Amino acid sequence: MPKNNKNSINLEDIKAWEDFKNQKFLDGDKGEIFKKSVNQNKKQDHIDFKIDLHGYSLQESFKKIKEVIESCYQKDFRNILIITGKGLRSKVKENPYLSEDLSLLKYAVPNFIKDNFSDIINSMEEPEQNLGGSGAFLLRLKKR
Repeated sequence: MPKNNKNSINLEDIKAWEDFKNQKFLDGDKGEIFKKSVNQNKKQDHIDFKIDLHGYSLQESFKKIKEVIESCYQKDFRNILIITGKGLRSKVKENPYLSEDLSLLKYAVPNFIKDNFSDIINSMEEPEQNLGGSGAFLLRLKKR
C-alpha cells in the first residue's frame, strides 16, 4: 500500500473524481441542484393572479388594475404578476408632446399603484426573466 502523501494523487483517485463529476443529479445535468433559486419552492413565490396589459390604453389599464388589485385583496391573493411590456413599440416616443415616463405603461402603472394602493402593498419588484423581467413587475399584497 502506498504511503499517504497529501501532494500525490494516484490514478485511482483521478478516475473516481472524473466518475463523480460525470454523474447526473436530480435527473438533470450535473450541477442542476445549484441552478435553482433558494426561494424557488417557497409558497410566497407562487403567482396567484396574472394580468397582461399589452394593448391597453393608460386609462383602460388603470381601471383594470384597480379592479384586479381590489378583487385579489378581497380573495386574499398575495402575489400578482402584472405584465406591461417594455414599451419598445410604443408610438409615445414619436410624439414630442407626450412624456415617455408618464405615457408608457411600464412607468405609469407602477406610479398609479403607488399613488392609489400603497396602504395594501408589501412590495413591487421586477420578476425573474422567465416571468417577464423588465417588461413586468410582481406585486405583493399585504394580508387583510
